[in-house]
Amino acid sequence: MTSTQATPYKSHAFDPDDSGEFLPARALGSLALGALLFVSGPARAEDSYRWLQATADGWQARAITQSDACPAAELDGRAVPMTPRARPGEHFAITVCAATIPKGTRSLTIAGAPLPAPPARVDKVLVLGDTGCRLNGIFLQDCNSSDAWPFRKIAETAARLAPDLVIHVGDYHYRETPCLPGMSGCAGSPHGDNWETWKADFFAPGDALLRAAPWALVRGNHEICRRAGQGWTRALSPLPLGETPLCVDREQAYRVDIADPTLFILDTTEAEERTVVGAQLPFLRSQLAIAKDAPGPVWYAFHKPIFSLFRSRIGETLGINETLAAAAHNGIPTAVQAILSGHLHAFEALSFRDDRPAQFVIGVGGTTMDPHIPANFDGATIGEATVERGRGVATTFGFATFERGDGEWLVTDYDAEAKPRLRCHMRGRQLDCE
Repeated sequence: MTSTQATPYKSHAFDPDDSGEFLPARALGSLALGALLFVSGPARAEDSYRWLQATADGWQARAITQSDACPAAELDGRAVPMTPRARPGEHFAITVCAATIPKGTRSLTIAGAPLPAPPARVDKVLVLGDTGCRLNGIFLQDCNSSDAWPFRKIAETAARLAPDLVIHVGDYHYRETPCLPGMSGCAGSPHGDNWETWKADFFAPGDALLRAAPWALVRGNHEICRRAGQGWTRALSPLPLGETPLCVDREQAYRVDIADPTLFILDTTEAEERTVVGAQLPFLRSQLAIAKDAPGPVWYAFHKPIFSLFRSRIGETLGINETLAAAAHNGIPTAVQAILSGHLHAFEALSFRDDRPAQFVIGVGGTTMDPHIPANFDGATIGEATVERGRGVATTFGFATFERGDGEWLVTDYDAEAKPRLRCHMRGRQLDCE
């Protein structure tokens, strides 16, 4: 794994979503002259989380603890040491621990508690993304309401489905600025790139699902270095760390250690949507070509979709990521069957008249939803692509599953209570939706 640049953590007071003008959220109340400051305290003794995730070096068990010592791990009844990945530092009064888990491990425990072992076969994949609670200037979500921000409910519901693998398509951290005074819906919320915010936005509400299945984690644009890069780097990044955790602006693509499908995780966080940025193209082309020698079918998971459909409040139809589309032009290997993304806060499933991978957008995990999503956009033109089958589900929090069938994958979009909202059959690169 290499990167082009390493950036030390630097806090920031306010940095609006780089696609915020196209992501409507509910503005609560009137602007106040002052801001409510939240002072995050040290981690409490009960702050303890564990999970199994794919990394560039294979499967890895990770744990978060308040203690300086890492918890004990056992693989098939044999003690294996966990070592510190990131020790306590400014804004992060926790230790992040890690241990390599070989493929073929049958049983795994951390501190005596079981975790799922690396999957021998993947028949049910659960996908979700954009799970955090939005606090950004005047755009405030009711983080204290399980209906307005249902990520915990979604995680607990999804855990009961016992997936073989969970793919998070990015954007875990959304609490960037303080809750405004007098706003009860988010009163008391932490904010900023620190442990209390990461715990509130992801680890505490997602705990049941973290313990239920192995994870493959995609970096979102909220996890870039100047936003929430420190928490991402310490806890979730697939990269190994040195003595000082440094956030890198670009993370190389890597293959998840499963077969059929062959799954690659890509970093597309920098891809500019509104215009082609030539300086970004070489890196993005190298990412998109990663599967050129891989056995098919191949799935790519990266945060920003190449093609999607979204109608803004002023009636402008949007969807293409101009830089990604330029990088992908004649550059995606034919073995790639599907692309899994988030970024747009809706569910979309698209297949195309020309020979392109099916595109799925599954940014429905809890962040304020995008309402202007068409239910049917067969025949729509998005940049150079023409949609053969296009389906969308708006304003419905939830997740999606991909279940293996006879020569196909059955893709189901569920709401937060696991009620199906849309089903599509994926055969090769083509979709047939009910």
